[in-house]
Amino acid sequence: MTTDLIFRDFGVVRRDNVIYATMNQVQRLNSITEDWLADLDSIVGMVEQDQSIRALVIRGSGRAFSVGLDQHLLDKAFDNSEYFESVLVRLGGILLRIEELNAPVIAAVNGLARAGGFELILSCDVVIVAESAKVGDAHTVFGVVPGGGSSFRLPRIVGSMRAKEIFFSGRWMQSSELVQLGIALKSVPDDSLDQAVEECLSWLTDKSRNCLGTVKRQMLRTAAAPASEAIGIERQVFLSYVTPKDSDAQEGFASWREGRPPRWATRVSASGSDS
Repeated sequence: MTTDLIFRDFGVVRRDNVIYATMNQVQRLNSITEDWLADLDSIVGMVEQDQSIRALVIRGSGRAFSVGLDQHLLDKAFDNSEYFESVLVRLGGILLRIEELNAPVIAAVNGLARAGGFELILSCDVVIVAESAKVGDAHTVFGVVPGGGSSFRLPRIVGSMRAKEIFFSGRWMQSSELVQLGIALKSVPDDSLDQAVEECLSWLTDKSRNCLGTVKRQMLRTAAAPASEAIGIERQVFLSYVTPKDSDAQEGFASWREGRPPRWATRVSASGSDS
C-alpha cells in the first residue's frame, strides 16, 4: 500500500511500513527553512507516534541532499540573535529526536550536502551515498562554527583529529572517503541509490522495531561512558528490555522455540519509551 502525505518542503510517501521523506525544494538546493523545520518535525513525530512504521528514509532531490540553512533565513538570523537561537534549538532538537528515534533512519544522499545538511546526515543511523555526492561541514569557510550537533557527532564517528581536519578545512569529501571514514555505510552508482536503500530496508523492516530502537539506546548511553560503566549500562538496558513478558525479546524466543514467524509488537515497550 502506498499513501501520499501533504507537506511543504518535503514530499512524503508511506509505502507499506516505511516512510520516505524527500526534500523537494530543488531550486534552493533543499536548504533549511522554517517550513523545512516544521515538516521534518511533523515527519519525525509521525514515526514516533505510529509504531507500525518500521523505518524512515530521508532523501534529497535535484542536485543536492541539503546545503544547510537557507539564505533568507540566515539574513534574518544574523540580524536577530534570539531568532537565530530559536532556529538552532529547533534544528538541534529535531536532529536529536532522529538520533534517538525508536526506529532506524536511513539517509540516501545524492549531490551536495553541507552544514545543516551534513548535520542531518550525522544524526541518521545508516547513510548510503551516490558516487557523485559531495559532503562537507563547510561552516568555517564562512567564518561560522557548527550549531546543529556536528561538533560532538563527527568526532564520535571519525575521531578528534580527523574531525578537526574536516572542520578546519571546510572541504568537500567524496563518497569513497565518506565510506572510509565511517560516515557512510556504502557508496553506489547514482542510478542505484534507490535500489541500495531498498536492499538496506530488506534487512531492517523484518526486525522488531523495539529491538532496533533499544540497540540504538544502548549505543547512545554507553558511547561516552568508561568500559567499567558501559557494560553495566548495557546490562541494565538489556534486562529492562528482555524481562517483560510481552516484550519482543520474549516473543522472539518463543517464536524460535515454536518454529514460527515472530509477531512483533506495534507499540513501544515500556523499556524503550525513552528512546
